[in-house]
Amino acid sequence: MTVDRNGSVYGKLQKKLRRRSFLKWAAGVVGGAALLIWGLPPWGRKKAVPPFVPLKRSSGGREKLIFVAIDALHPGYLELNAKGLPGGKTGDWLMPNVRRFIDTSLWYKDAKAFLPAATDMNHLNALAGTSTAQTGVIGVWAQPTGWDADGNVIIRHSHLSLAKDDQGRPVDTLFHAWKRKWPESKTLFITGKEWVGEMFRAGSGPAPVDVLVTGPNHPDYLEEPEHESLADPKTDADGACDPESGRLGLFAGSMRLSPSWTRMYTGQGGLLTMQMEHFAKHFPHDSWVVDSTLEIFKREDPDLAYIILAQCDDAGHCLGNAADPSEFVNADPPHTVPGDCEDKPEYQLVSKRNKLLFKEAILDVVRDVDIQFGRLMDGLEKQGALSRAHVVLLSDHCAVNHLSVADFSSTDVMGLLESSGLIGKDNVYAFSVSSYGNLYWRDNKGQIPAAKTLLLAHRTRNPETGELECPWWVLDRDDMKKGIEGVCLPGELYHSYYIEAEKEESMIWPDLVILGKNGWQIPAYNGHVPNVGIKAPKWSPPWRVYNGGHGSVDTLPIVAAISIPEGMTGISDTPVRIADLGVTAASLFGLTLNSTTVGKDLSPDLIGARQEKTASKTRRPGT
Repeated sequence: MTVDRNGSVYGKLQKKLRRRSFLKWAAGVVGGAALLIWGLPPWGRKKAVPPFVPLKRSSGGREKLIFVAIDALHPGYLELNAKGLPGGKTGDWLMPNVRRFIDTSLWYKDAKAFLPAATDMNHLNALAGTSTAQTGVIGVWAQPTGWDADGNVIIRHSHLSLAKDDQGRPVDTLFHAWKRKWPESKTLFITGKEWVGEMFRAGSGPAPVDVLVTGPNHPDYLEEPEHESLADPKTDADGACDPESGRLGLFAGSMRLSPSWTRMYTGQGGLLTMQMEHFAKHFPHDSWVVDSTLEIFKREDPDLAYIILAQCDDAGHCLGNAADPSEFVNADPPHTVPGDCEDKPEYQLVSKRNKLLFKEAILDVVRDVDIQFGRLMDGLEKQGALSRAHVVLLSDHCAVNHLSVADFSSTDVMGLLESSGLIGKDNVYAFSVSSYGNLYWRDNKGQIPAAKTLLLAHRTRNPETGELECPWWVLDRDDMKKGIEGVCLPGELYHSYYIEAEKEESMIWPDLVILGKNGWQIPAYNGHVPNVGIKAPKWSPPWRVYNGGHGSVDTLPIVAAISIPEGMTGISDTPVRIADLGVTAASLFGLTLNSTTVGKDLSPDLIGARQEKTASKTRRPGT
C-alpha cells in the first residue's frame, strides 16, 4: 500500500520579539527566512514498489563491477526486526531487501570507515583504497586550501584535483584504472549527493567517468527529481497517523542570534528539512536515483558503476537516527495521534538525547531506503546486469543522534578560544559541523598548544547522563601522526606530503582536529554546512545544524558486503576498513592503482586461495 501526502503544515512565526539585539537578531532571521520562499511541495504520482528478487547466478552475461553505497547506513539497522527492535530474523527484518542481498554475499560485520567519518573522503577511500591521509580530502563539499594576499582563507569545492597521495601523485581510482585497461568499457557514477559526483567531473585530463549523473546534471532522457517528504515517503502506509520528529519554535528560548538560528534551521519543519524536501534536484530521493540507474543501465549498459543512495543520510541529519533501540523511551507527555488513528506503542518512542526525535518517523525513512534498494537490485536482475556482476554494498559512515542542549557555549569551540584571549578574531579559521571540526591557524601558531590544553580542560554537563565531561577529543599534528589508541590510527589524519614535503604550499592542513564525544555537536561556522553541501550566508552566526550527524569515532562503523559469482557467502568477523573494498575490487579485476593505497586485498576470502592467481586473468568486461 502507498500513501500520498497532500502537503505539510508549517507553523506561523509568533510576533513577539525581545528587545535585546533586535536589529542583529532580525537581520539573521530575515536572512535565513529568505530561504523559506519556496512554496509547499507537490507530492507527485504514486509508484508501485515491486518485491525484491534474490540474485540468480548464471554463466552468461558480461562481467560487471557495481558499488551500491547507502550513505550513512548504520550496520545496527541490519540486526533489527520490522518494528526496529532487537531480535530481527528471517521473515521479520527492518531491512529485508538488504538482508536478502547479504545472504548472497560475504558480510564483514566488523567494518569501519576512516576519520573523519564523513562523506567525500570515504566514498573516495572506497574507490581508491586510501585513507584521508592518502588523499588530502578532509572536508565535505569543500575545504580550506590556502590563504590569499589579504589573509583570507581560500575555499575550494571537493574535487579530485585536490587529491594527492603521500608522494604528491594524483590519487588514482578504480574509474581511472578501469578506463586504462578497458577504454571502450562504459563507466557510471550516479549520486543523490551532487557535489560528490562533481568531484569526478573531468578537469584538464581525460574524464574518468563516462556517465556522471546528479540531480541537476543528467541525461535528457531522465525525468526530473520530484518533491517528497522525508518523514512521510510515498511508501509510508500510515503517514497520516504516525508522528513526525518535531522542532523547537523560533521563540522557544534565548533570543540571541546563534540559538535562534539553530532553532530556525533544525528539526522537521526547519530550514534544513525544508531545503532538502523542496530542492529535489539537489536532494533527490533514492527512488529517483533507482529509476535513473535502471534507465541508464537499459540504455548505456555500463560495466563499472558507483551508485550513491543519499536519503538515509539526509533524513538522519534532519529527523534523527534509530539504530540503537535502547536510546528510545516513551514520550512524556504522551504523543497525541489523530482521532481516527490507532495509537500504537511505537508511536510514543522518542530519543533520550532529543525528545523531539520520534523513532517511528526515522524508521519510515529506513524502510523506504530498503524498498528502494530492493527495487534497484530487482530491476538490475531483470535486465540481466547482475548475471555476472561483482556487487559491493557499503555505507561510507554511520550516524548518531546529537544531544539537544540549550547552552550554546557548551561546544562553541571558537567562542571558547576567543573569549580566553588565546586567539585573535581572524587568525584562526574553523571548518566544522556535526561531530568533527578542523581549525587552521593563519599565523601565531605558537598559540596551538595552549589552545589544545584549554579545549581539553573544558567541561560541560551531558543532559543525557547528568555528568560533567569534556565533549571532544582534540588532536594536534603530533597526535595525527602518531595516532591515539581507540581514537585515531597512526597517520590516519596526517598528510605527510602536504605538511612535510610541500610545506602546505598548495594545501593547508588542520592544526587541530576536534572530534565530538557522546553525541556532542560542534557548531557550523562561516556559513558552511558541509555535511549536506549547503552554503548559508557568510555572515551567519555559529549554529548547530543537525538533529543527527557523524564525523567522529562513534560513527566509524559501516556496512560492507561483497557478492561475486560463485564466491563465498556468510559472515566474516575479520576487521576491515573501507579502503579494503577498493583494493579488493582492483585485485578481482586485475587492475592497478597507481597511487599509494592502505587497503588490504580481501579476494582470498571471496574466491579461495587456489583461485586467487587466475582471477585477474579470467575476469574482464565483455567476456
